[in-house]
Amino acid sequence: MSPAGPPRRVEPPRDPELRIGCCSWTSEAWWDRVYPPTLREGERLAWYARLWDAVEVDATYYRPPGSATVRRWAAVTPERFRFAVKFPRDLLDLRRPVDREGVAAFSAAVRLLGPKLGPILLQFPPWISPARAGPGLDALFEALDPGLRYTVEFRHEAWFRGESLGRTTRALADRRMALTWSFLTSVAVPPEVTTDFVYLRFIGDHVTVPAADHGEVRIDRSATTRLWAERLRASLTDRSLGGFVFFNNHYAGFAPESVNSFRREMGRPPVDFSGLREVAVASAAAAAAAGRGKVRRLD
Repeated sequence: MSPAGPPRRVEPPRDPELRIGCCSWTSEAWWDRVYPPTLREGERLAWYARLWDAVEVDATYYRPPGSATVRRWAAVTPERFRFAVKFPRDLLDLRRPVDREGVAAFSAAVRLLGPKLGPILLQFPPWISPARAGPGLDALFEALDPGLRYTVEFRHEAWFRGESLGRTTRALADRRMALTWSFLTSVAVPPEVTTDFVYLRFIGDHVTVPAADHGEVRIDRSATTRLWAERLRASLTDRSLGGFVFFNNHYAGFAPESVNSFRREMGRPPVDFSGLREVAVASAAAAAAAGRGKVRRLD
């Protein structure tokens, strides 16, 4: 990855505060834990946005979103809400020429979120090393919409060794892109700051806490959570940066509770996701008893 020359002109962050949320809002393990059984599947995002102020959209990694979908996301969430959106994996394939039309179409779609659009995550697979990235990485970066914010996740350890780390951070800084701070059990990512926001992901792996075990905290990650909270706190204090933090169920078993653990480390109150659900369940039960409706499970 080569230096990019003069920095591009990009829009400054609109809301340089700290946002802490989950990777996706569609976990089936959240029924009866976060979401009440009476909730329809299409209502989950609006419910999620009553609890947290940001989400990382996982679905866009597998398929670019349509305009109608993006408009619906914007319509059902409050003004304060922010979406961090994954860049589609097919557009990240460095073995093929850059699909500039596809990149432009994706950018146009997510721009429909307006001020609710946060950073766009370019999540490269583990086989992408500096040696294998080649000129395709620079070509992809050149094709990106310069008016949007980006964070780049590398999953090969060679990006973070020796001179390669310095080249990587300088190239990202030249383009005002963030180096994603990721907790991955397969590689240690250094907490390098390369732009005016920090993007932190707690991922884990699919083996230690498989999907079948999601819904409860299955492994004690408190030491790891505390370590990264300290690193983030130091960066936000020293540099007055913005921050986005997202948790996956695979990190410890239950992302909402992991979010609360991190909030406590950052001196913020936990989110009472169960309390809101219980109110909704009680209301639905009362309505059913009065003959005005019925309780319906979806899982």
